Amino acid sequence: MTTNLKTLPAKIEARIPEVVKETPWPRAVAAGSLLASAILLVTGRRKAALAVAVAGAAVAALEKPEVVKEIWENTPKYLRAGQDFLLRAEDVVGDLKARGEKLKGMLSKA
Repeated sequence: MTTNLKTLPAKIEARIPEVVKETPWPRAVAAGSLLASAILLVTGRRKAALAVAVAGAAVAALEKPEVVKEIWENTPKYLRAGQDFLLRAEDVVGDLKARGEKLKGMLSKA
């Protein structure tokens, strides 16, 4: 049996379902790697989770480099917003702690 190698790609492509041809593979790979990273993180494999997440981010960056550039440029804003959120959360926790101690003191006197 001899196969003509020039016609082989056309034969393979003819057998691929249409749904597979329409699937945005880079997006699917990036989403799958982020899901796998989350599972690895939950199971305690932090280094593997980080490696898989970086691989997924690299695939996503290959698909849409302009989005990655925009995120990179806005990273200081995101970090500041996160820091502000953590400071507010710290203030709320401190306030709740103070109120709890005050309530505890009032209950111990009664």
